[in-house]
Amino acid sequence: MMAADSGAADPDEEDARLRPAWEDTPDETDADRGLRRRQPGTASPTAGSEDLRALLTPLCAATDALARLDARASGADDALREGLIARLAYAEAAGCLAHIRAWAHPVDLALRDAGLTASTALAATGAGHRSLPQTFSGLAAPRDWTDPPFEALADGDRSLAEALALARALRRLAGRTGPDAAAVRQTLAQLGADGPDPARFATWWQDVGPRPAPRRHRPDGRAGEGAEPALPPLLAAAHVAKNWMAGVVVADPAPSQAAFLAAAFLARLGPARRVFAPIWAAYPALGFGDRAALPTLRSDAADRLLPRGQRVSWPLAFLHLVADSARMALRELDRLEGAAATGKKLAAAADARSRLPGAIDALLRSPVLTPKALAAHLKVKPQTATALLRGLQGRGVVREVTGRGSFRAYAL
Repeated sequence: MMAADSGAADPDEEDARLRPAWEDTPDETDADRGLRRRQPGTASPTAGSEDLRALLTPLCAATDALARLDARASGADDALREGLIARLAYAEAAGCLAHIRAWAHPVDLALRDAGLTASTALAATGAGHRSLPQTFSGLAAPRDWTDPPFEALADGDRSLAEALALARALRRLAGRTGPDAAAVRQTLAQLGADGPDPARFATWWQDVGPRPAPRRHRPDGRAGEGAEPALPPLLAAAHVAKNWMAGVVVADPAPSQAAFLAAAFLARLGPARRVFAPIWAAYPALGFGDRAALPTLRSDAADRLLPRGQRVSWPLAFLHLVADSARMALRELDRLEGAAATGKKLAAAADARSRLPGAIDALLRSPVLTPKALAAHLKVKPQTATALLRGLQGRGVVREVTGRGSFRAYAL
């Protein structure tokens, strides 16, 4: 008598003979993404203590926004793409400064990078418009003179220098596959990391760096259930930043360093190919937190973005910051495309020998442009470049951003 006839057969074994083979085989899409099928009664995969189910919606939103930005940047011409990356880098630096309560307009950072502004010490003596003209342009009256400590004045210029180093490093990430450990360590030193030991940092970078997800195999040759899933790129980058802030490599890690590491990590993983992954640009609108810690979301932003009572963890804040920063970059690209269309119409109506098309191209590429720089770009006299910029200012295409009568600069 067969076991089935005796009534002693295991119903699960009987069902297994009738179950289609593909039910026991991991889904190919899941395997490609490093996911595994969760069996009944087992816990869902987690990123540390974070339940991935709570991160799914913001993860999809951030991935979608970043993919849209990268696709739009890939389809834009060189001048638009270069100009977008430069402006986005300064916006990232400005957001990073905002986190340490050192507010600066991205255009002022571009002016400082071009050597067109004075020391931030002037801001303490009521002459902030000379060091940060766009940042102080909204003040009705200059601030009263104060006598700040020398350390605070030094920290102001040091913070600006580190922010500009971050902006340059991010611009170098765009369109590349990501730097090696030595290049990353060199950038971290410019961001205030106190000389991490090369061997120790290389070991840490190798441990947290992107690598193929581990795969285990069952005796029958099929992929098994034992391997831990690889996190999606954005969550893996958030983990890298959090790991850095744990102080395993340097004694006093800074959020700006952690965010750069996340962006460098994403450049290697490749969720965006033509632009770097922005993180800090949306901070003035969404972010908050201790200047020595990774940012979180402001209470009003959390109330708007999250279900009631949901805890704002670092991965959750990171995903929302990336998503909103990418959307801000898309709006900036829209603005640049509008300026390019206006410039094209003006150039079409101008004389064939006009240098206007070249001037528009230079303005699109550079966040701020001086007559001297434009003259060098077009190989014309400075007086000709000045006349071109003043003509565009009269038509409302550009604006003067220094507030000075000489050594002026213009921006779209």
